[in-house]
Amino acid sequence: MKNIIINQFRAFLRSGGGLFFSLFFPSICTFFLGTFLEKVQVSDYTVGEINLAYCIESADGISAASFENFIKGLDSDGVISAEKVSPEDIGKAAENSSAAVALNGSDITIYLGSDNIKNRTVKALFDGYVQVSGAYMSAVSVNPLAILNIDMDTEDSFVREKDFGKTRTMMDYYAVSMAVMIVFMGSCMGGASAYSDEHNYCTMNRLTASPVSRMKIYIGKIIGSMPMLILQIAAIMLTSTLLFGASYCSTAGGNILLAVMLICCSMAALAAGMLVNLLLPKIPTPAILMPVLWMMLFYSGVYAKDVTIDGFSDVLPPYKMNQAAADLTIFSRPEKALQITVYALIIFAVLVLIGALKVNIRRKGK
Repeated sequence: MKNIIINQFRAFLRSGGGLFFSLFFPSICTFFLGTFLEKVQVSDYTVGEINLAYCIESADGISAASFENFIKGLDSDGVISAEKVSPEDIGKAAENSSAAVALNGSDITIYLGSDNIKNRTVKALFDGYVQVSGAYMSAVSVNPLAILNIDMDTEDSFVREKDFGKTRTMMDYYAVSMAVMIVFMGSCMGGASAYSDEHNYCTMNRLTASPVSRMKIYIGKIIGSMPMLILQIAAIMLTSTLLFGASYCSTAGGNILLAVMLICCSMAALAAGMLVNLLLPKIPTPAILMPVLWMMLFYSGVYAKDVTIDGFSDVLPPYKMNQAAADLTIFSRPEKALQITVYALIIFAVLVLIGALKVNIRRKGK
C-alpha cells in the first residue's frame, strides 16, 4: 500500500494540468477578481443617506406623538433625512425617497424603495421602534401612571461604536471564496479522477492483478491524495496573504481553524468524488461533476457575492462554508467553522465507509 500512496502523490506532481488548476489557478483568480472588481463591487456595504417620507393617517394622540418624535429624533441625530407628507401624497413621496412610512392606528406600513440595504435598515429601525413602543404600552395598560416614571433622557447612549480594526476589501473576499472554490473543484475532481486516470493510462489491470487487495488500493489512493489537499489550501492562503496583501483572521488560532476547516471539507469532497467514480466507473465522472460543481459555486456567491437565491443557496455546501468563513474572518466567531469541520469529518468517514463496501462487493462479485 505504501507504493500506491507514493504513486498517487507522484501522479499529482506529474500532472501539469492538475498542478496548475490546484495550486496556481485559485491564486490567479484571487488576484484578478480582487483587483479588477474592487471598483465595481464592495465587500462590506454602507447604508448611505436615507431620505424618509412619513405620514400619520389616523392614530391616538400618544401613538402619533411618539411615532413622530421617534422619526424627528432620528432626523436630528443625522440617521435619516425625514419629510412629513399628507396621506394622499405618501405614494408619490415613496417614489422619490429611499422609503416611506405610514402610521394608521397601531399599524405601521413601510413602502420600500429600490435599495435593498436601505430597505433593511429602515425595517430594522421600525422593528426596534415597534418593540420598544409595545413594551411601553404594555406597562401603561397595567399601570397608567407608569408612563410618568419612564426616564426618556437619551443623553447617555448604551451603544458604542467599535471598528473591527480592518476594512474588508474585495481581495479579502476572494481570498476566502477562491479557497472555497478549490475545496470543491480541486478536491472533488481529484477524487473523481483517481480511478479514471488508471483506466485512461491502462494501469488499472496491473493494479488489480497485483497482490495488493482492492481495499488497500482504495485506502492508498485516499491517503496519497491528502498531500494534494494540504498543498492547495496552503498555496491559496499563503499567496493571498504574502503576495496580494489579503487578510483572513486577525489571530493565528483563527487562521489555523480556517485552514483545518478547509482541509476537512476537502477530504469530504475528495471522498465524494472518488465514490461517484466507483459507482460510475464507465462514465467520465469529471465531465458529470464539473457543471454541477460550477452551478453550486455560482449560486453560492463564490464568484459574485450577490448571486444567490433565497431558499436554494442557503442549503448549498459552498454557501454554508462561505458563511462560516465570513463569521470567522470578519467577526471572529468560530462556532460555524467548528460545526462545519465536524460535519465534514463525519461525511468523510461515511463516504469512505460506503466506498470501502463498494470495493468489497466488487471484489466478491468477481
